[in-house]
Amino acid sequence: MVNSCLVMIDILITILLGSFKFAMTFPLAVLEFKYSFFETVLWINIGGILGIYFFAYLSEGLNRWLIRTFSTRKRNRKREKARGNKKIFTKRNRRIIRIKQRYGLIGIAATTPVLLSIPVGVFLVVRYYPRVKTRFVYLITANIAWSLIFTSFYMFWNDLLFVK
Repeated sequence: MVNSCLVMIDILITILLGSFKFAMTFPLAVLEFKYSFFETVLWINIGGILGIYFFAYLSEGLNRWLIRTFSTRKRNRKREKARGNKKIFTKRNRRIIRIKQRYGLIGIAATTPVLLSIPVGVFLVVRYYPRVKTRFVYLITANIAWSLIFTSFYMFWNDLLFVK
């Protein structure tokens, strides 16, 4: 009974960490919890997919709040534009446009599990690609691909370093 509760706690920890810090969960799952290849891929991907949908829902609410809160700025910009004033591009605006143009949806989705973390990557995808129906497919595919790569690496690394 106690052993099965500990296993369930390990699984819940893996799922929870997989939804936030996807890339950092693999050493814990492979080296500490001693999951098999299939278990590692399964539990971390469940966490990653749950994280994608949770943070997408949260990001959509956050985007609506941002639009409501800062809508007066938009009205002021429209008035300025009507008067003939041009929009001023800030350093931040240029950076966002450059990232979006250079990498696109597939680039953001591919780097989300590894570099950006799931919450940040999902926020960017929801914010800049709201009408793309396949955005979640790209995010989930990237999660599965990276989980196979990381799990293979840590399984190989574990066998290489800790030969018995």
